Amino acid sequence: MLKTPVITLDMLINHQDVGSCAYFDVRDPGRLTDLVGRVASGSVDHVHQAVLGAHQAFQIWKRTPVSERVQRLLAAADGMEKIADELSVTLVREQGMLLKETQRDVKNGIRALREMAGLAEDFLRPERFEDDEAIVRIEKTPRGVVAAIVPWNAPMGLAMGKVGPALVSGNTIVVKPSEYAPLAVSMALKVLASFFPAGTINVIHGQADVGSALTRHPLVRKISFTGGTTTGKAVMAAAAETIKNISLELGGNDPAIILDDADPAIVVPELIKGIFPRSGQVCYAIKRVYVPRKLTSAIFDAIVSAVDQYKIGYGLDPRANFAPMNNRHQYTIVRGLIERSRQAGASVHALGTKLEPDNWDNGFYVQPTVVMGLPPDAELVVSEQFGPVIPLVTYDTPEEVLELANATEFGLASSIWTNDPERGLAMASEIEAGITFVNSHGRTALGDKHMPFGGVKQSGIGRVRTAIGLAEYIEHHAISMKKVTNGDRL
Repeated sequence: MLKTPVITLDMLINHQDVGSCAYFDVRDPGRLTDLVGRVASGSVDHVHQAVLGAHQAFQIWKRTPVSERVQRLLAAADGMEKIADELSVTLVREQGMLLKETQRDVKNGIRALREMAGLAEDFLRPERFEDDEAIVRIEKTPRGVVAAIVPWNAPMGLAMGKVGPALVSGNTIVVKPSEYAPLAVSMALKVLASFFPAGTINVIHGQADVGSALTRHPLVRKISFTGGTTTGKAVMAAAAETIKNISLELGGNDPAIILDDADPAIVVPELIKGIFPRSGQVCYAIKRVYVPRKLTSAIFDAIVSAVDQYKIGYGLDPRANFAPMNNRHQYTIVRGLIERSRQAGASVHALGTKLEPDNWDNGFYVQPTVVMGLPPDAELVVSEQFGPVIPLVTYDTPEEVLELANATEFGLASSIWTNDPERGLAMASEIEAGITFVNSHGRTALGDKHMPFGGVKQSGIGRVRTAIGLAEYIEHHAISMKKVTNGDRL
């Protein structure tokens, strides 16, 4: 493989590249000996510069006509599309996912920008009401500076899902990418920024102190955070200091419930698609599978057979259909969960074919693993493992499985698998989650258009996508004017 030049990445503040006295390394999760990039590590002072620049830009941007905002956002989406191939390859090398997965993430980001541009003019139009006494006008106004904190597992789609609605509704934004995948998304944001006034889009990098300074800054009026529940609690506490509006897309422990009328031959191929996208590193991937006792053997055998077909390798290897994990921290968590499940007496099956066994220790490679025989309260079942290991849990009655599925503080996504659609819909209504799928575990084209995304309980606050997601970035300003009659004196 040809040696690729190391990317040097600075911050973007007020249209200016801003360096730092310290840079951190980004290494390839599938080739740890390969240095992919060096990234400027920001400071609290950099955060203040970025937020102040965004605040100053907001005073002009908020007065920009919606039609102009829309056109700039569409032009920016076109600009991002022109470098989509470069972004996808860079993302593989810093994030570790398969090329087809990073290509999909880039496309999702572009689509998110265009989707918000398409919704904006109708949604942002003021509402007007009138009777004989008064006229009432409800304006939809921007909040101000938005702080967007983006994770590493799908940085393109998630970042643009924040940038699009923020900008088109008249806000400005400061984005902090994850230190585990900062390169491609920052490259994309720099292209986007060129289509907007200085200070409208800013990008900072750094560790927890930078994120904390951003969420606490008094000029930030809205925080949009995607990440783990523990960090989400810290973000919520920081927002409380100045009563900022927040959107939190947090962790999930998504149950898949297979009903006793399901056909294993039909269910399992679709089920697997919901368990192992991005090697299980998806917030709304299936994290636990509930299997009726009479189907236990058939479902288990079918899942093991299907998972064993995976070929585990480097994300740019065309033979690979399963990639490494992203970072050492998550890699260690997942390996620990697997080992403790084995020690607890569970049946643990590490599956798939290693394409480059000699390179196995030069990356965060974990075989897709199926675990059987754990009790419903086992660590692997009740945790968000966020990696390529899945527990199968046996149940006896529909009432029991509903109780098990809901007995958690998570509530992001879920799925029901059945040969009876009406039965599936009825059970779906009993699940405590932001999203429930029936006979799939992923969005359709219709769902992309109409389904807001987000969680309940400790899986989050607020929604993204659709007009409901756009509403997260506005204030409703109510204006009432009493009509003046001939007899009135003012």
